[in-house]
Amino acid sequence: MATLQSVERQATRLRAQSGHPVGGARFDWAMVGLSALFLAGLWVDGWAHFHGEVDGSFFTPWHFLFYGAFGTVALFLGYHQVRNVNRGYAFRRALPVGYGLSLLGVGVFALSGFADMIWHTLFGIEGGSEALMSPSHIGLAIGMTWVFAGPVRAAWFRANAERSAHNWANLGPIVIGSSMLVTLAMFFTSYANPVVTPVVLYGRRSASEYQDFGVATILMMAAILTGFILPMVRRWRVPFGTFTLMFTLSTALLTVLNDAFIFIIGAAVAGLVTDVLAARWQPAAGGAWRLLMVTFAAPALYFAGYFATVRVIEGTMPWSIHVWTGAIVIAGMVGTSLALMVMASAAPNRDQPAA
Repeated sequence: MATLQSVERQATRLRAQSGHPVGGARFDWAMVGLSALFLAGLWVDGWAHFHGEVDGSFFTPWHFLFYGAFGTVALFLGYHQVRNVNRGYAFRRALPVGYGLSLLGVGVFALSGFADMIWHTLFGIEGGSEALMSPSHIGLAIGMTWVFAGPVRAAWFRANAERSAHNWANLGPIVIGSSMLVTLAMFFTSYANPVVTPVVLYGRRSASEYQDFGVATILMMAAILTGFILPMVRRWRVPFGTFTLMFTLSTALLTVLNDAFIFIIGAAVAGLVTDVLAARWQPAAGGAWRLLMVTFAAPALYFAGYFATVRVIEGTMPWSIHVWTGAIVIAGMVGTSLALMVMASAAPNRDQPAA
């Protein structure tokens, strides 16, 4: 009997070494929560930079909160990595499927954090957009992106076998994780973001001096927003509330940086309308026009709400009707252009002979 049990334990160990441990929805939701804490730490530090609360030292309360949140994520992943290695899993496969990149992101972030301390010591604390452009901070952004991608990748792989599952329990980690990723991307490009840098509100001068830059920021944000929406709506019937969450969360956090909280209302309304349209059209059900309509509507509605908010703030529209209506339409066209490129790349190559 003892010999049989020994053989069974060895067989279990060999099976473990050949695959990944099972993570499941509980692991994904835990990582979503820890990633949200990590993002909150970044936002506290970002708020301090935007409001002039930093000094010339690396060791600030804001950095303590930011790196403390990172330490919580690192401990969680590190604990499961060591635990599963001790259970017999290979080091490269000791985390559930999708989280290997997150563990690598922890390493990149840690190295970038050490480099950031040296950078601050040598060159001082950055100001304005400098804080988003320094090499050490770009490394921090890459590390955070890889960490946040873990729940999205894991839930995506797990849901591949259940394409009909479209509730929050199954797709929630993908939706919330993608919302945090798009918010992170907008944070690190906030120097060219129309919510953080609303040049349309810079007075009448913006019609001539800043208008071109303002339109460029709108198109850039439209591309970022659609880039995260497109993979989800193309493959899954996303749960109702997806766009409301993504638009509202990203905009609300952006407004924390400059206290322009009124932009949240327009974003929330645009997200709700987009949810209604997506639920009606169902782009994942097939038909190219469905996907093109949703990817046009999402950024176009967002910036329609944006300009409606500008109208409320100013009492008039600083830009001419030609410019602001054109910006809305072109933002939608950016979305459909990305969709067309994805659809074209997924189409079979007719020049290749059949296998």
